Amino acid sequence: MSVIINVDKKVEDIISMLSEGYTEDDFLKKFREVYPKDYDKCMKRFLDEERHTKPDKTHLMRDPDHHIKCALRSYLSRKLSTKQ
Repeated sequence: MSVIINVDKKVEDIISMLSEGYTEDDFLKKFREVYPKDYDKCMKRFLDEERHTKPDKTHLMRDPDHHIKCALRSYLSRKLSTKQ
């Protein structure tokens, strides 16, 4: 289950607000501005995973910044593959 609901729609919204040639960091900054509750939810989930992971073990969830950048990459790769 995705931490961020309707992630593709939100990614599209953010992309439409950015100028051409944006970077992943630009995307992340705008995402945090426009969807602060989603970012906070992602951070809360990450911290819960950290808290419940036993010492010397790792959990699968990456930090929220990485998670959101991966959502962008995934969206763009799927859009690229449908154009071909």
